[in-house]
Amino acid sequence: MSNTVDANVLRAVFAARVSLAKLTKAEAVAHAEDEWDKTQRWVASASNKEGSFIWFCQEFDLDEGAVRRAIRERRK
Repeated sequence: MSNTVDANVLRAVFAARVSLAKLTKAEAVAHAEDEWDKTQRWVASASNKEGSFIWFCQEFDLDEGAVRRAIRERRK
């Protein structure tokens, strides 16, 4: 395993994929719709607590307004 890849991140990705594979297609679609709704609320949130959209933007030195605009533009 590469030293630049965190094993915990890889485990989480693998576990998420296995969990998804266990669902029926209809269950997976319903789950995806729920996640999309949650993600839209997360992006729109004004919270800056740990794990929030703004917190991640600050961690990665990104302008949250620019990221939100890019998201909106991509959806058009």
